[in-house]
Amino acid sequence: MRIQRFTVGMGLLVAATALFLVFYFQLYRGGSANEPRIAVMLKSTNVRSDFWQTVREGAVAGVKGSGARLEVMGSLQDTDAAAQVRLLEDVLLRKPEALVVAPIEDAGVRKVLARIREAGIKLVVMDMPTDPDLDAVTLSSNYAEAGREAGEIAVAETAGAPRVAVLSDYESSSVSAERVKGIREAIDANENSFVGTFYSENDEDRAYVLATNLLSSEPDMNAIIALSEPAALGAAKAVEEAGKQNVVKLIAFDSSLYEIKLMEEGSLSAMIVQRPFNMGYLGVRTALKLIDRKPVPRMTYIDSIVVTRDNMYSPENQKLLFPFR
Repeated sequence: MRIQRFTVGMGLLVAATALFLVFYFQLYRGGSANEPRIAVMLKSTNVRSDFWQTVREGAVAGVKGSGARLEVMGSLQDTDAAAQVRLLEDVLLRKPEALVVAPIEDAGVRKVLARIREAGIKLVVMDMPTDPDLDAVTLSSNYAEAGREAGEIAVAETAGAPRVAVLSDYESSSVSAERVKGIREAIDANENSFVGTFYSENDEDRAYVLATNLLSSEPDMNAIIALSEPAALGAAKAVEEAGKQNVVKLIAFDSSLYEIKLMEEGSLSAMIVQRPFNMGYLGVRTALKLIDRKPVPRMTYIDSIVVTRDNMYSPENQKLLFPFR
């Protein structure tokens, strides 16, 4: 059954809002106007995005007691590179002491970030693999390790005989490429284990079509690893319609309410879940250290958690899955 995520009224409201708002902005004051300013740029400030709202909460917690002022901003959509470029240009004009940013993968974004660093603004990059061209301190999930975890689950769920297809988002995504690399490291010791990587472009309907075709053309396929929420939802619908919930294991990344519902129903075998609060908190604390000229590591990995039906109700995982409850 297709999961309906927006009512018509909500869709009209969001569309109307988008006509008037380019970005969402909040200012958190922790001191006087002479205190250092830290800008935090999220990939998205959509209030429906639990992940980025939790990153924001971590950033707000990170600035408390420091005396610094925190400015949180971001485009409405996490793929709107043009909006992020405009916001970065504004950061360059206002010149805060530090910028903590989750960049959208785009050449224009990279160019402005290079100019920001050259202007002497301390730069902390979140939620992407290390990039030597940016020359920035980076805090990120270990995407290859998370991929290995997903691959290991696929091996275990298929009794050591995996035949895995990966539903990715965009071929250009370095995050997804790292995850696929980790998946392959986990499953390639098994003969004929990899069906291929297929790109749904963050579209649930496209993921559904891809999964439906795979279920038909690859009858021995016994696992699908979905690297995004739309891919997971589309694949779940296809598997359910084919009546193969007990044959094809579905493993997903992220932890939306819709994915949690699929896990409760038994459609998902596991979710690989990041720690967004930690990312926001450590991003701001790292920026504060850079402002104070204290040493910081060039790369900090934030571990992911494997959530299954067996452990999803533990207190720690409930807090991770439902951060605003």
